[in-house]
Amino acid sequence: MFKPNVSPLLLDQMTETVPKVMTTSSGERVIQDPESTTERVMLWFYLLINIGGFMGVATSYSEKYVGWWLAFLIPLLLYLPLPLLLWFLYKRLILHPPGGSDLGNVFRVLGICFRRGGIKKIGRHGFWDLAKPSNIAAAGLTYKTEWNDEFVEDVRRTFQATGIFCFFPIQYINDNGLGSAANFLSTMLTTNGVPNDVINNFNSLSIIAMAPVLNYGLYPLLRKANIHYGPVARITTGLAMSSVGGAGYAILNSYAYKQSPCGEYGSSDCKIGTGVAPISIWWMAIPYAIGGISELFINVPAYAIAYSRAPVNMRGLVSAINLFNTAVAYAIGLACSSVVTDPYLTWDFGGPAIAGGVLTIVFYFTFRHIDKEEYRLSQNEDYHLKMGGTVNVVGENELNKSENRPAPIADNEEMMISQKQ
Repeated sequence: MFKPNVSPLLLDQMTETVPKVMTTSSGERVIQDPESTTERVMLWFYLLINIGGFMGVATSYSEKYVGWWLAFLIPLLLYLPLPLLLWFLYKRLILHPPGGSDLGNVFRVLGICFRRGGIKKIGRHGFWDLAKPSNIAAAGLTYKTEWNDEFVEDVRRTFQATGIFCFFPIQYINDNGLGSAANFLSTMLTTNGVPNDVINNFNSLSIIAMAPVLNYGLYPLLRKANIHYGPVARITTGLAMSSVGGAGYAILNSYAYKQSPCGEYGSSDCKIGTGVAPISIWWMAIPYAIGGISELFINVPAYAIAYSRAPVNMRGLVSAINLFNTAVAYAIGLACSSVVTDPYLTWDFGGPAIAGGVLTIVFYFTFRHIDKEEYRLSQNEDYHLKMGGTVNVVGENELNKSENRPAPIADNEEMMISQKQ
């Protein structure tokens, strides 16, 4: 309930939703681009998330050398000031009152599209147009609609976003390993006193180091060079990087099997010799870091897509669908738990890496057209319209906001018409 509301609340603070020319304090005229602003804001957001995540290093060493009490006390001390901070910010934030959900209207739009176009029309041009009130009126049909044409367009864009999110579980699996595979790999390597669960914090460390590079280095450089590095191109880069990280795990595990005194059963409580391969656990930092950097190219654009392509009253829901894919990745890991063990660990890493490489190509050619679209936020709030006829097309105004009730006579006389006219 908490996480899906954070990014929409943060992006609600952006009052500029269309590009505009502004003059800086130095007199330079620049374009204020909402897409670039969203990109920068969400990179800062993701950076701060991972600064908190990097506290895992402190808790790991606290547990190993002091005790569990200190490991739990550290996050408690970090959380205690937050209610005061929220109270301080409450009146300083742009807050929108709950507007209800448009999920019911989404299903009604789908129902009309299927009724008029059938299953064969899915994915084809004009499928969503069938639910637009203007199209329904032109066809002489009498379907009851409580939305306008813009809402149908928002629904189309939302389903595109949901399709994009469906590719994210493979990134998460390659990022962290299938199930507990990465933890099993760490037990086969030489630690030299380093807690096993410290190494995965290189995921957060790489994000902390790389986010400013993207924010103030790569992305501004590409904009100056007039290169549009759109969200689909960035997500494609992230998917490719996560596949490389998954391949790195597979290669490392293969060497661990070869050099372990227990061979392909090196993670199964090996008691022969040292019980571990003569490979430092710090090598795992490389695929962890690659996976972390891939998140900057995937999760950051995903926050913006979930916000910008959703109807106004569904931004939290679409953000939740984005986060739901983490649960899907966890479920896949649980379903595969019986094979996440020796001697299959190399393929537990290699299989998802291969799948990730294939899906990266599929993803790019499926959604690359989105990068050519102009970035825009839905400003349409005329969803819950009550009248029939043309009201759903022209929008709500002073004369049609009532429930099929004619305007007062005096108002009509001012317009030089009678009630009969």
